Amino acid sequence: MAHTLIVGGTKGLGRVVLRLLAKRGDLVSVIGRSELSPEDKNSGSIDGYQADLSDLKSIEKAVNQMVAKNGGINYCIFLQRYRGKDNEWIGELETTLTATKSVVETILPVFSKEGDKALLMVSSVFSKYVGEGQSASYHVAKAGLDQLMRFYALNLGPQGIRSNGVTPFTFLKEESKKFYFDNPQIMKVYEDIIPLSRMATAEDSANAIEFLCSPKAGFVTGQNITIDGGLSLVWPESLARRLMGV
Repeated sequence: MAHTLIVGGTKGLGRVVLRLLAKRGDLVSVIGRSELSPEDKNSGSIDGYQADLSDLKSIEKAVNQMVAKNGGINYCIFLQRYRGKDNEWIGELETTLTATKSVVETILPVFSKEGDKALLMVSSVFSKYVGEGQSASYHVAKAGLDQLMRFYALNLGPQGIRSNGVTPFTFLKEESKKFYFDNPQIMKVYEDIIPLSRMATAEDSANAIEFLCSPKAGFVTGQNITIDGGLSLVWPESLARRLMGV
C-alpha cells in the first residue's frame, strides 16, 4: 500500500486528487493551512496535518506525525498556492519554490525503502506563456518550479526517486462549474479553440497525476505533461483567424 503526501490538497484539483488516490487504496496524508472537509476527514484513509509551509519546524512536525502513523512516503504531490495579500513577490516565491524545496529535503530521509517513489509538481501554462490575470511573481514562480522538477529528476534519480510535472489548462472544478455553466458563451469559446472540443475537468489532470505517481510510470522522469486538449499545438495566428472568421 502506497503512502502519498499531498501538499496543499484540500480544495479544487487537490481534493479530486486525494480522493482518487484514496479510492485506489493509498494512505493519503495532506499538509496545508486549511482543514480537510468532514467527508475526507472521516474517510479512514485520508489524514490532514495543518502546517505553515514557510516554517521548516512546522513542516518537520507534520512529516514526523504522518510517518509515525502511515510509514515511509512513496509519492509527494505539490499543489500549494500563495493566497496572501502582503508582499506578493516574496509570498509566491516562498510558497511555490522555497516551501517545495523545504518539503523535499525534509521527506528525503523518510522515503519508503521499497516500491515506486516519485515527486509530482503541478505547474501552470504561465510557466511558459505570459497571460492576463496573474502577477509577474506567479509566472516566475511556476517557471522556477518546472526547473526545480527537472533538477530533482536528475539528482534524485540515483536514489530511485522520479520527478515529473503536470501543467493544467483552465478546467472545470466544483468551485467554478456554476460560473461556466451560467455563461454558455464562454464554454462555446473553449469548445471552439480546443482541438478536443471541450473544456478540461479536474479529473483530466488528476488522472495524469495518478499515472505519474504509480509504477506504471516507473521509467518516466523529468517530464511535464500539458493537459490542454491540444490547444498549445495551435498556431496563434490560425486561432485568431478562426475566432474572427477570416
